[in-house]
Formats: sequence, structure tokens, C-alpha cells
Amino acid sequence: MKSELRKEILTVRDSLSTEEIIDKSLKIKNRLINTSMYTEANHIFTFLSFNKEVMTKPIIDDCMQKNKQVYIPLCNTQIKEIVLCKFEGWDKLKHSKFGILEPVREHVRIVNRSILDMVIVPGAVFDRKGNRIGYGAGYYDRFFHTLKKDIVKIGICYAFQIVDEIIPSKYDVPMDYIITENEVIKCH
Repeated sequence: MKSELRKEILTVRDSLSTEEIIDKSLKIKNRLINTSMYTEANHIFTFLSFNKEVMTKPIIDDCMQKNKQVYIPLCNTQIKEIVLCKFEGWDKLKHSKFGILEPVREHVRIVNRSILDMVIVPGAVFDRKGNRIGYGAGYYDRFFHTLKKDIVKIGICYAFQIVDEIIPSKYDVPMDYIITENEVIKCH
């Protein structure tokens, strides 16, 4: 069920034009940066967008402009774990073997997860209760279980990635908010 739904939604996402991605991503960024949770957060984790995901560069650039500390993932593929690294600038990144931007090894500054106020994550599919279907490797599910319980978890996605219901597994951690180009959804 989850794999079929993931495939169906990602097929729609893959059909988006560059112009649609830019337009929707900027709307999502604007919704995010106008929330009190963003205004109050000083230490923000976000992914580096890939392929047709919501673009996170505008969010990261806004954080940097407002002197917020940004942290990004470095995926340890051997143990399928996210390592938290301080974002040091766009020129300190390179493409991994999967084509995903990640910190250049000599510029990696690993930090403790307890510093985070907010986590912004991708997903293939979400429901309005905050349940999430990722890309199938489980990196973020494991990551969520290592975070303090009070960290605000935000999923960002396009409106068509919201479905009526996802049946969560016992390991799934729901989002607190989901932000699309059309709305900010409070999940609990």
C-alpha cells in the first residue's frame, strides 16, 4: 500500500515543470517564514532538496540572512543514519554518488542534535494528521527517534502530496505541521 501510494504521488511530482517547482517552493517558503515557530527558532535542521522536491535553498538563504543556524544531513549509508552537520555555505557542498548535495568531508562540523529547535523534512506523501511516507530507506524515521520530544517537526510538500489517510507503523513519528503552497496544517 505505502509503496504504491509513494510511486503514484512521486509520478505526479516528477511531472512538475521547473517553473511550477520554483513557484510552489517560494509560496511554501513564504508560508513557513511567516509562522511564529520559524520566527522563534534559532537552530533549524533542513534537508538539501533533490530532484523535484520542494526547493530548500530559499529557506536556507532566509535563515542565513536572519542569522539563524542551519544544520543539514549527511547520510551514513553504511548504518543508514543521518549525521547532523552545520551548514557552512553553498560553496562547502558537493554532490554525493546519488546526486544529492552534502557537505564536503573537510568542511563537516558534526553537532549535537539537542541544539535543534525545528526540523524541516521531505516526504513522498503526508496526511493531515502528520503521518508521513518517506522514500523507503527509513533515514528520517530513525532520525526522529533520536530527537528531543519538543522539537517542532515540519514536513514540506506540494498540496497534491496530501492524502486522506496514511496508516502509520509503530516506528513512524508524525509531523507537528505540514506546509504546502496553499496552507499551513497543524497536525495535532
